[in-house]
Amino acid sequence: MEGACATSFEGTAMDSDAAAGPSRSGEWHVVAKSDQLARKNARVQVTADGRYLVVARSGGRLYAFDATCYHMGAPLLHGDIEDVDGHGACITCPWHHYQISMSTGERLYQDMSRKTCTLPKKQRVHEVMEADGEVRVRLSGGGKPPSPPPDVIRPKPHEVDYEWESDRYAFKPPPPSQASQKAPRSGKVFNRAGAGGGRLPPGAFGRGSAGRHPGLVGAGVGREVGRMVADSMRGGDGKAPWAMSRGFAQPLPKPKPALT
Repeated sequence: MEGACATSFEGTAMDSDAAAGPSRSGEWHVVAKSDQLARKNARVQVTADGRYLVVARSGGRLYAFDATCYHMGAPLLHGDIEDVDGHGACITCPWHHYQISMSTGERLYQDMSRKTCTLPKKQRVHEVMEADGEVRVRLSGGGKPPSPPPDVIRPKPHEVDYEWESDRYAFKPPPPSQASQKAPRSGKVFNRAGAGGGRLPPGAFGRGSAGRHPGLVGAGVGREVGRMVADSMRGGDGKAPWAMSRGFAQPLPKPKPALT
């Protein structure tokens, strides 16, 4: 789908069926208490029916959207939030600084004439409401699908065409996120993983001495990750290793013999 240049966006958070799409189950999920999101710019990471979400307050409104950035799998929990003229509250990906509308899930960018344009169906957004001291979310894309029978071959995640691009990561835990610490860029994260055969240096993700994110375990990364990162840096929408299946088949290169 082609993007469009900016048009005025009016309305309250998450009240647009065109933006969020209809809920498949129609069920409201209690995800937090209202006092957890009472302060300005408060946000929490939650799960609803197996889907990882961020619920955030900005300008007195609540927003709910998939917790992992559609582009290369960055955690959005502590992304900067700011109001953009014509688009309302937007969150910025901490890895590549993509701006995403928290109301529509569109990616914002500027064309050659410096006009703000959008790309649709990037970050899935969800309906959110407060009632009786609770924060409730209704999923626009449904919960985690049931596992197929054992004799059915599953398609690999990178072979599936998703309705919204963030659906690729929706049911996988996002990488850890810290508000007070600058997030590592994806290139550094993936290149470290490639050098270590899927194992990150201690503390790379704040996971203690093991230093491994679940999605990178056994990822057999190497040149394939380098290619994905390069595509990402050129503006393409990549796929993080933890969005893949159990790893790449490509073996790591053999070490060169030491010079004597």
